Amino acid sequence: MSDEPQTESSSSSLSTSPLPEYQNVRHEVEFEGEILTIDSTNWRLSRLLKFQILTSFAVFILFGLAEQTVGTILPKLQEHYSINDIQISFIYFCSVAGYLLTAMVNSITHDYLGIRGVAVLGSTSMALAYLIISHKPPFYIFLICYFMSGVGFGTLDASLNTWMGNLTDSNQLLGILHGCYGVGSLISPALITYLLSRSKNPWIWNNYYVILSVVAGLCLTAVILTFTYETPKKYKYVAQVRHEQAKASSRNSMELDTYKNNTLNEEFEIEDPESNSFFLNDEDSQHSATFTQTLKSPLIWSFAVSLFIYVGGEAAFAAWMVTFLTRMNILDYVSASHMATVFWIGVTIGRMFLGFVTAHFFSSELWANFVYILVTFIGCLIFYFLAFTHWIVSLFIVVLITGVAVGPIFPTTIVALVNVLPAKYQVSGIGFICAFGGGGGAGMPFLIGLLAESSEAGLRSYPLVISVMFGILLLLWILIMRKHSPTYKRNSL
Repeated sequence: MSDEPQTESSSSSLSTSPLPEYQNVRHEVEFEGEILTIDSTNWRLSRLLKFQILTSFAVFILFGLAEQTVGTILPKLQEHYSINDIQISFIYFCSVAGYLLTAMVNSITHDYLGIRGVAVLGSTSMALAYLIISHKPPFYIFLICYFMSGVGFGTLDASLNTWMGNLTDSNQLLGILHGCYGVGSLISPALITYLLSRSKNPWIWNNYYVILSVVAGLCLTAVILTFTYETPKKYKYVAQVRHEQAKASSRNSMELDTYKNNTLNEEFEIEDPESNSFFLNDEDSQHSATFTQTLKSPLIWSFAVSLFIYVGGEAAFAAWMVTFLTRMNILDYVSASHMATVFWIGVTIGRMFLGFVTAHFFSSELWANFVYILVTFIGCLIFYFLAFTHWIVSLFIVVLITGVAVGPIFPTTIVALVNVLPAKYQVSGIGFICAFGGGGGAGMPFLIGLLAESSEAGLRSYPLVISVMFGILLLLWILIMRKHSPTYKRNSL
């Protein structure tokens, strides 16, 4: 199908204009004095959408490259800056602070900048942060740079997850998207280890940040070129369309239920608008929930806490694995780095391929995630019991399987969120949930750092702490399943 846009006349208000009649044809709409280019949500039908998806994949590879850098060069940082484990943990703390800042302003930045502006802001923030670090700045500047990196990471993470979650084949696409994070995380430890330990012309730790800044700059260029039509006005228009569709869908669903209960002639009322998947009545004219409204939602908090635990457990497990294995004299540095690489191989496999398994072999994303979390919990426990044995080959296998199970949890959670939340809450809600979850990715490694600094026993207990975290996540997910499974409906896209 041609990518040439077809022109559609539309008024500036959705109250007097119909919803788009052809979702899979690229066309133009006039909205509030601006000509908007509305593309297909099906990647098979749009060349531009394919390039946008590829750009998103590249951004998540950057995430993986950057995320595993500190954990891999941790001994080098401690040597250069003469800092202990607690001070190292402040790097993660600054990153989570940047994440949480994006959570508070996510809805506002989308309203004023649109998806393009938000993506440009995030890419620029990361590129500048890594460029500054490449010059070996004082440690307090290093921390500020990781705050900037956290802002960029959180901004892009929330925006791209929400955007891709509304595309056709979102399960598979989000799986590949987060698989790209695994690709970056897989490359980073092995590449850093090679560059810093090679016999001829070994690199200094800060040289690797030049690579990160160049990759971030390329992502920035790609974002500017491929998301050029994603303006603030288009963001507002699409949000309003989805809001109207959510109301229409809710009305149709309720009318069908009423018919089935033989109450067609009775006038019905909704006592609690938010009890039925946040049903939005006609009097609610807002197309996007405010940050305050988002924070008042128990549903959003339940998913936010789930992702906080998950991302925190995954990040802490990966970030401290090399340090744990070397300080406990289980493996040497090179072998420990290889085990971290094996973990990310598993994560990448899980994210890229289990999304297809979720879509075709599970009745819902809720059940799929239950299985993935259960296997992860068991894997972490086995890792704890095998870590101090001589069964090194078995340990590698357990780490690989655990990585495969861990991999799809995040993208599967996002797809479940898109199916549960209405359009009104999706940007602010998913944005907050991703940012809050990303906070776990910084907060939990920070806490593990406190444990590691406290005593050798503290670091020794690190695998057990991770196991407990995934055990708590398993219980929380069971509660989410019990509440939402009866009314859960998969995205029809």
